[in-house]
Amino acid sequence: MRAAIINKFGAPDVFDMDDIPEPSIGEQELLIEVVTGSVNPVDYKQRKGNHKFIFGSGFPIVLGYDVAGIVVATGRNVRQFKAGDRVCGVLSNKYGGGLAEYAKGAEKCFARVPENVDLYRSAALPLAGLTALQALRDKAKIKKNNKVLILGAAGGVGTFATQIASFFKAEIYAVASERHRSFINRLAKVNFIDYTQTNILRLGQKFNIVFDTVGKYDFLKVRHLLMPGSIYINTLPRPKILAHKFVSLFTRGKKVKTLLMKHDREDLEMLVRWVADGKLKIFIDKEFPLDKVGDAHRYIEEGHTEGKILIRYK
Repeated sequence: MRAAIINKFGAPDVFDMDDIPEPSIGEQELLIEVVTGSVNPVDYKQRKGNHKFIFGSGFPIVLGYDVAGIVVATGRNVRQFKAGDRVCGVLSNKYGGGLAEYAKGAEKCFARVPENVDLYRSAALPLAGLTALQALRDKAKIKKNNKVLILGAAGGVGTFATQIASFFKAEIYAVASERHRSFINRLAKVNFIDYTQTNILRLGQKFNIVFDTVGKYDFLKVRHLLMPGSIYINTLPRPKILAHKFVSLFTRGKKVKTLLMKHDREDLEMLVRWVADGKLKIFIDKEFPLDKVGDAHRYIEEGHTEGKILIRYK
């Protein structure tokens, strides 16, 4: 099968197109024919080698976690899917393996995509959508009328977080640059903050939840923006979060949370159902063909996306 591979860590131009064997599946896995994938920050971080001490350097490596496609085979213990099903999912394999014509993943990683949902666009939903949902609902325990500050509201996770916060009837303060104002106003009713004109660290408002989707402001910088008993959430490395948790002991009940997205079929099914019902919107900034995935990585690293970046295989 054709795949975009890397044989070394480095810049976006390290990708090569090559023929590699199709993956073999286990008893609880699916094999899907991939039609689209999407790019997330974790992908370019792994391309650079940020996780090589965790995952190793067994080249060639196929990156990519988000996929959408058609099920072509199932392991004998798979109960929820069959060949021919339209699915989207976020792969649980080391480094993902989604940038290829075929990809495998555990049953829990996928959700069926109904006919009224664009299969191609559904690849943009899994990782960012699950991150936003699990951060706000499970970690931050979001409630009606909570004041929620979302940093990076125009990006992949931020786009879904802004919409999901509105489902909970929160009071949303969305942070992005002025060029994204009209886009963010399409997501939900928000209080828009242009970080190029307003110093976020000098806001007069206090918040129940500060969700930094881009890792720009850590807890030590923004703790004064939190109400007593409130939540700061990020996806920072755990050693740094542990240090922040220690500091939080002296901040009147302000809590620090970190999120490592959890593979949960029921959560993903709910997100897909929201899309099918027209409640949750998927926004695609740009599309790239598989053989131009390096250009997609270069674009997302610039940090100015509105929504998600899609990789088309066909």
